[in-house]
Amino acid sequence: MGAGQDEAVRVGITPAGTMSLVRSHHRDVLRRLEPVLPAGPAPACLHPGLVREATRTPTGDGADPARVAELVRALAGTGPVPPLEHLAPDGSSASPDWCAWGTGQLLADIRRTGGTGDADFGASDPAEGIAHLEAARETLRRVWPEAALETDLLIRAIVYVEGGAFRSATLRQTFGAVYLGASSVESTPAAFEALLHETGHHALYLRNFFVTYVTNGDVMISHPLRPDPRPVTGAVHAAHVLARMAHGLTRWAAEPTAPPEVTARRDDALRRLRGTIEALEPAAEWTAEGRRYFDDLLRWEKETIASGGRGN
Repeated sequence: MGAGQDEAVRVGITPAGTMSLVRSHHRDVLRRLEPVLPAGPAPACLHPGLVREATRTPTGDGADPARVAELVRALAGTGPVPPLEHLAPDGSSASPDWCAWGTGQLLADIRRTGGTGDADFGASDPAEGIAHLEAARETLRRVWPEAALETDLLIRAIVYVEGGAFRSATLRQTFGAVYLGASSVESTPAAFEALLHETGHHALYLRNFFVTYVTNGDVMISHPLRPDPRPVTGAVHAAHVLARMAHGLTRWAAEPTAPPEVTARRDDALRRLRGTIEALEPAAEWTAEGRRYFDDLLRWEKETIASGGRGN
């Protein structure tokens, strides 16, 4: 079993496993885009704009050659970890096409589940949120270097949006972008938690290249992260990101200078992780690899609690 396959059945992070997963995704996206890629070296990293072009149709043949060429030129010479982009879409033509599409998808989902009375997303001044996000990245590098590396390799852009109770999201079709609402960057601990949450979604998407965890993924259940009924596959995602959040917050909470908010968020993540596990236990029909993953999740929860998390 290769590094990527090993990583696919564990909750944790290893640099070799992360790199294997990233390379697999990179190859798949470039393969889809091959007919429209401009001549010259292929980009050394992916970008949500490229992923969006590759996923416009199931085979990738809906990609716009001019848009792909522009994105590839922008990535030339950046290496595998270009600077993180901070975007605040304003609905104008200046907003990147992939960003406008992504925020539109999120707004449609909010209206579908919450009603048409929800306000549209609006632009905001993201300066304070960016400061908290960058402070959170520095803290992550200090307390959990492997998670910081994973974030650097997977996340290309942060999209700051304003709109009602929206908190955060990741879309498979714009892989590499994280959409954050105001509450997710209102403090450095909030931004730290949001980074772990949304990078965790990205990491599990990559694991699904190698592994199918459940055979009844479309069965609807409720769990503490999303109380409205969602597919079992969504509950697996919830458990994965809550485990990552609880572990990272436990590491930070162990520092004497950690703000009290870190401990409170850690305890809440552990409580919701336990509730999500309890929802999965009677509902999920695991594959052999999925059972290995779930056993590792249970071990991860136990060790996180033992290392300082109280849980409730």
